[in-house]
Amino acid sequence: MSTPAPSVLVFATGGTIGMRETDRGLAPDPDFPEILEQLVGVICAPLGIQARINHLLPPIDSANADTETAPKIARAIRARVRTHRPRGVVITHGTDTLAYTAARLAFELGDLGVPVVITGSQLPHGAADTDARENLTLAIRASVRAAPGSPVAIAFGGKLLPAVRTTKHDSRARTAFRAESPLAPAALGIPADPEPDLAAPARILALRFVPGITADDVRSAVGGRPDGLILECYGSGNGPMARPGMASALRELSAELPVVAITQCATGGVDFSRYAVGQELAGAGIIDGSDLTLEAGIAKLGFLLDRGFRGVELRQLIERNLVGECVGTAG
Repeated sequence: MSTPAPSVLVFATGGTIGMRETDRGLAPDPDFPEILEQLVGVICAPLGIQARINHLLPPIDSANADTETAPKIARAIRARVRTHRPRGVVITHGTDTLAYTAARLAFELGDLGVPVVITGSQLPHGAADTDARENLTLAIRASVRAAPGSPVAIAFGGKLLPAVRTTKHDSRARTAFRAESPLAPAALGIPADPEPDLAAPARILALRFVPGITADDVRSAVGGRPDGLILECYGSGNGPMARPGMASALRELSAELPVVAITQCATGGVDFSRYAVGQELAGAGIIDGSDLTLEAGIAKLGFLLDRGFRGVELRQLIERNLVGECVGTAG
């Protein structure tokens, strides 16, 4: 009996790769399902692999991604992997929020056991100089050649990047994404759920410290009652603590919801012990986000809240390296 050919699951969610030019700008191409099948077939044939293609319905413009988008994709991928047992999984996604979705999928699918690679394109599939085929080819090759326990990755612009370290840095170039840091070593893995929260996915917002920000601005940032906040701090975790009422405002916030500090810098990370103002932030109850990117910070905090982690346990997990997303603390 012959061994069946290995397969790849391609899951299309929308984005520029599946669009075409119209009088009103780029819009979803109704013919894309057939076009994608042909394109994937041409890529897979020389590799000796079969392909199964699924589509998220309706497809989304990635600018409209919300808290449910990545968990919904993850559930769909898990169901199809259980049924079809592919060698690898490729997800096509719009570039605007690709790094956010990819970071969340790195946590959601960290224990999947099948390599997952996310890709997209800066130009629609039908453009004369499109990067769609190049990126899709890289993603498919990477997904079927990676080891079963490989971390979720992004394939774009000729590079394979770790999902939890990647951010979009260019709105036009083919090399739109970059990872300033490699995966952190000695990842602990995905923790077991204590009691998954079955309510709507946690909504995580971000607030960036800038000169002139006030305590009232900080309080207003959570006026819509998010479930968590990522605080983009200066340097190694500094903030304008001398501003009237700032320390009190941050203490109030931390008592109501988890607040995680990250740095605005492209590299480095938070070190509350370095400056007195950093120690004041720590004293206000702010959680040390180490060298998390904004995308990974939002993904990690939302993922852990959705799995029911709270209080001291949540703080400990934020500060630890789970899937290579941050240097973290030991233990």
